[in-house]
Amino acid sequence: MKISILTVNYNTEEHIVVLLEMLSQQTLAKSDFEIIITNNVQNDTLMTLTQPFAKQLNLRIVQSEKNVGFGRANNMAAAHATGEQLLIMNPDIQMIQDDYLEQLYHHAQQHPDYGLITTQLLNEHLEDRSEFYGYEFGRTLGFENQVCWFSGALLLVRPDVFKKIHGFDRDFFMYCEDVDLCYRIKKLGLPLVKIDTLKVSHIGGASEPHKNYDMHYRWYRSQLLFAHKHFTGAEFEQLLDQLESKCKKRMRQYELLEFLRIKRFVFKLGQCRAMSGIIKKTRTETPSWLYFKLESDLV
Repeated sequence: MKISILTVNYNTEEHIVVLLEMLSQQTLAKSDFEIIITNNVQNDTLMTLTQPFAKQLNLRIVQSEKNVGFGRANNMAAAHATGEQLLIMNPDIQMIQDDYLEQLYHHAQQHPDYGLITTQLLNEHLEDRSEFYGYEFGRTLGFENQVCWFSGALLLVRPDVFKKIHGFDRDFFMYCEDVDLCYRIKKLGLPLVKIDTLKVSHIGGASEPHKNYDMHYRWYRSQLLFAHKHFTGAEFEQLLDQLESKCKKRMRQYELLEFLRIKRFVFKLGQCRAMSGIIKKTRTETPSWLYFKLESDLV
């Protein structure tokens, strides 16, 4: 088996059906790749909709007991993988090139000592959103003037590397786990490799289409978790002070404009309130609350 494709379902069944249709048209022999889907939804919808693909694709569904988030779900899928390469792929990825998997595997063979590989990741404006030159809150953590991380929407990683770093950090529920993964791989001295000749389409937000308070709350919680893990204690406390001061100032401004009901101002006020709530809880309950834990972790 050349490639194990790992993806996670959380109310993205229709996207997965489209993805499976596109994967079935790839030039890479179907016997050379497998698809492992962790189902974070506790119903039979995914099983029913993917049943037509069971005969033509090497497809396996791993059922989680509850929604365990993005990173843990990918770790679960990886535990069942048999491929030489692991391809982490969001369910709303759309394949543009029919020989994408074949060429991706070829490039992996040409870079045997890579840490992570990605390709162009085009948004709705055909802008490539695959690579970033800074970590959370604008920090580079010693990796100035170089790519710091790749989007987790599409990542190729060797199983031995994934195993060495114990996969995605289980403390992240959703968001920033890809930033953390890339940082830990870079700390091993392994390169992040971008293949510009290959591309996929990714609109994003399929599992969380509403950019509301709850979404921002999860996002900012993960950002602060990353900072708590990788900044010094003094840097983290200084960051909280800076964010708190900025939030207070901006909230006063947006609250004065709230009566206008302008969507942009309402949206910004929601963002500030989410960050302010997280900072307050971090100060009152200690940063340990930022860490995502299941009951089984506490046994």
